[in-house]
Amino acid sequence: MPKKQSTAAKKARRAARQGAKYTPALRQHHTPRTATARLTPGERGALEMSLDGHTRSVYNTDSLRNSLSWTGWDIVPGQDPQDLFPDGGQLQLTRSERGMLEDQATKLWGTVPFHKTADAYALAVVAAIRGRGGRIADWDVNVDEDRRIYITLGEDDEDREPGEDLPLRWVVGWMDTSGWFTFLEAAPDESLGSCLSDLACPVMALPEDVAAEVAHLWGGAPAGEPLPGLEEPGRNWRPPHGYVQDPPVTGDATDVVLDLERSLAAYLNHPAATGIQGA
Repeated sequence: MPKKQSTAAKKARRAARQGAKYTPALRQHHTPRTATARLTPGERGALEMSLDGHTRSVYNTDSLRNSLSWTGWDIVPGQDPQDLFPDGGQLQLTRSERGMLEDQATKLWGTVPFHKTADAYALAVVAAIRGRGGRIADWDVNVDEDRRIYITLGEDDEDREPGEDLPLRWVVGWMDTSGWFTFLEAAPDESLGSCLSDLACPVMALPEDVAAEVAHLWGGAPAGEPLPGLEEPGRNWRPPHGYVQDPPVTGDATDVVLDLERSLAAYLNHPAATGIQGA
């Protein structure tokens, strides 16, 4: 699937917000948690580092620091990690800024695993599209460095007549680093779709607003004119106080934006997303 390209306006806005993205969130976290990393000799001169229930191989001080940085840890001052090679030992750690944000995001989600954190939002948008008369062929959430939602409009593959002249279907997509967009699915002899276009709605737009933005793709009801007789789970659902539709995402999937995580977590209580919690 193609990735959405940011507009110049969004890039400028993100650049202006970088540098201050951590401060408000970290005020809510008083004391970073600490931990002890245990390193034991492994194969081929590596050390096996046990931390937070996981074991990783580190080969030198650079490898060690990179692994700690990636998982949100800083070495407590006064220790020389070089002393651990090659025999191993213990290393006292404290959470970094990134680690503290990750801890707060994890607390927001409770028992929901990270690869499920966009499912509830996707289900709410699927319900809103169906509520406007749109037909959904398929939807999926992909998680790699970022989280992506893909909602394919139209007939399911099993309902389509076989042949070479099948019309290409529209896909409504979302990325947690940049927001909503649409594109035409790839033809049978292509690997990528085409006609990629940003949607004029915020990153965490309300489901009915996303549905209104894409209703023209199937000739659906315009904004403010829901079709009569259609039941949309959550039509009367309202986001909680403090819901942020346009969180300050930076375009970097490794950044943790708590406003984004709070807005995503709000959909765990959406009627269309029943059963996501603890899945």
